[in-house]
Amino acid sequence: MTMKKSSLYVLAGMLGSVSAPALAQTTPTSQMERLDRGVVALPGNGGGEFVSWRLLGTDDEAATAFQVLRDGVNVSGTITRSTCFVDAKGRAGSRYRVVTLRHGEAVDTTEAVTPWANPYLALKLDRPAGGPGYGYSPNDCSVGDVDGDGRYELIVKWDPSNSKDNSQKGKTGRVYLDAYRLDGTRLWRIDLGPNIRAGAHYTQFLVYDFDGDGKAELICKTAPGSVDGGGSFVSAASTDARITATDNAKDYRNGNGYVLSGPEFLTVFSGETGRALHTIFYRPNRGFGHSGSAAYASAWGDSYGNRGDRFLAAVAWLGGPAARPSAVMGRGYYTQAYLWAVDFDGHELSTRWLHGSVDDNTVNLWDADGKLTTKRHTTNTSGKGSHHTLYANGNHNLSIGDVDGDGKDEILYGQAAVDDDGQLLYSVGYGHGDAMHLSDLDPDRPGLELFDVHEENIEPYGWDVHDAATGEVLHTAEGVSDNGRGLSADIDANNRGFEFWSSNDRKVRSVQTGSVVDSHSTSVNFRIYWDGDLQDELLDGGKIDKWNGHGTTRLYINGKNPYDYNHSSSCNGTKATPNLMADLFGDWREELILWNAADSCTLNIFSTNLPTAYRVPTLMHDHVYRMGVAWQNTAYNQPPHLGYYLPDRFAVKPDDPTGVRTLRSPACDEEEMVYNLAGIRQPGPLSALTKGIYIVRKGAVATKVAKD
Repeated sequence: MTMKKSSLYVLAGMLGSVSAPALAQTTPTSQMERLDRGVVALPGNGGGEFVSWRLLGTDDEAATAFQVLRDGVNVSGTITRSTCFVDAKGRAGSRYRVVTLRHGEAVDTTEAVTPWANPYLALKLDRPAGGPGYGYSPNDCSVGDVDGDGRYELIVKWDPSNSKDNSQKGKTGRVYLDAYRLDGTRLWRIDLGPNIRAGAHYTQFLVYDFDGDGKAELICKTAPGSVDGGGSFVSAASTDARITATDNAKDYRNGNGYVLSGPEFLTVFSGETGRALHTIFYRPNRGFGHSGSAAYASAWGDSYGNRGDRFLAAVAWLGGPAARPSAVMGRGYYTQAYLWAVDFDGHELSTRWLHGSVDDNTVNLWDADGKLTTKRHTTNTSGKGSHHTLYANGNHNLSIGDVDGDGKDEILYGQAAVDDDGQLLYSVGYGHGDAMHLSDLDPDRPGLELFDVHEENIEPYGWDVHDAATGEVLHTAEGVSDNGRGLSADIDANNRGFEFWSSNDRKVRSVQTGSVVDSHSTSVNFRIYWDGDLQDELLDGGKIDKWNGHGTTRLYINGKNPYDYNHSSSCNGTKATPNLMADLFGDWREELILWNAADSCTLNIFSTNLPTAYRVPTLMHDHVYRMGVAWQNTAYNQPPHLGYYLPDRFAVKPDDPTGVRTLRSPACDEEEMVYNLAGIRQPGPLSALTKGIYIVRKGAVATKVAKD
């Protein structure tokens, strides 16, 4: 490193902080769950105890401050710039409370928490008994406040070891859904029975407050023989005589283990008790041909459920902020594709609409009364693919957001989108894909953008970035037949907006320009907020990496990978996804849940113990992010994203003619920290960074340095 005299400046005094602009958080209050402060304490990265808590989306940020009490004594002073605190003198037996101040007056004090013994919380589960040749492990999870106390409970799907992809023959064990408090208390267990096959594409479960009573429900596909958390068959919760007359002893599995006959149900369960509240026929329904679907084999293109039994699910506010949210259930994406919007009023489920893209050009739309309208679509909004509807345009996942700015959500299905009323919004047309990402990828364009990778070779495009509201294609690149993985995240502080890359085009590209930022490859899995700056880190199974401008640097938790703690393991085979990743408690950084592969009945919940100088409302109060957590367990799991560009919450102005920007006061004043000229903290020491101009700060002195 060399310091050039012409580029060296010493700034007198402590550099101050800048308040975050209010424009970044735009989620309607009606869509924000009532949450408590979510205080958590765990061993600090350098000793002591690390304490963090939530800033809520409903807080008046300018008027809100906090104090941390250890054993009843204020040890933090008044904190205005962050939602975390390192108590250097804290001990394992310390008891912490957080006091909320509004205009300097104490308005709330939390319950006391004691620090975790380790950098993770080991949540012991009640594993179901296995069967001949198979056992169980915890698979995908979701969260919701099922009892209305402001804290999330965890919903766990148990997968048998003989679960199958739709393309694979063989009988599977049953699928179970459990609810747990974070103290390990099991609230209930649902047994989906013999007629729900186990596998990533069969059971998509939604956990959310659908009726607006402040308590989350669970909605999922069920069948004859499904048993609720109270021990009753779900058919008993129906108002349809055909369902109540169901033979719950009948096993519809054929000799290859597929369930290709018999009725299909949709059930809403109480999140608090697990009891079935109402059951209706699933739509479209293979058993009864409801909604005018064609014969099972001919409609989907095969005779064994590979295409017809691929399901998706999401939560969407289709009626806007003043309405109740809807469950959106999807069926099919390789050929026929259906989206079914269902409402729950606290007593009964009812259809809002049913969208059926039955071929490349035809959309059938049934309204709440069953009235059918048919529309023909002969062109795409953009792109050159031959698929003009949802037909063959869907992904193994989906996303939700108000992309057209009308206050109502749209469903992003991959290469096509559906409006809040069930009408086709647009089709890009490049066909089926495995991964997509929705956010404000380009903060200088209005609205949201979507990055998608493609599997089909209908057109020679391996990926595209398009406008989420209109389908306008912004960037494309030629690819091969199956571009199976792709990720978009804001990893580079020196490049405005998100970056993206994929398994068949590993170069890191800018969303703004489509051009290559760097040719070094990195993982193509999940993103995560972890180290405390405003950029995404990269999560691959149980490893967290930081983009350093030319590759990645490994981030450790007290010197170890998450994988190295308590036999932690990822889920879903080669996909290597977490059981769940979401902002569950503490400050705005995300929690990571991995299961214990040694005992198969423990979840290890990791929370960051790295200080941050940034104060951000809980990510769960951002609408796009919260909807992402709700659909995260769907099929090929994808990470949630914010609906806004996080660095723009902290837009700052130059405070000197040289272009040095005002920096926030760091959490640890004696630690050397390096920032770029936008005030964004950089990973690692100055010696590890690329050529450029930086601010190096230690204590009260900041130095502007040009590195050759």
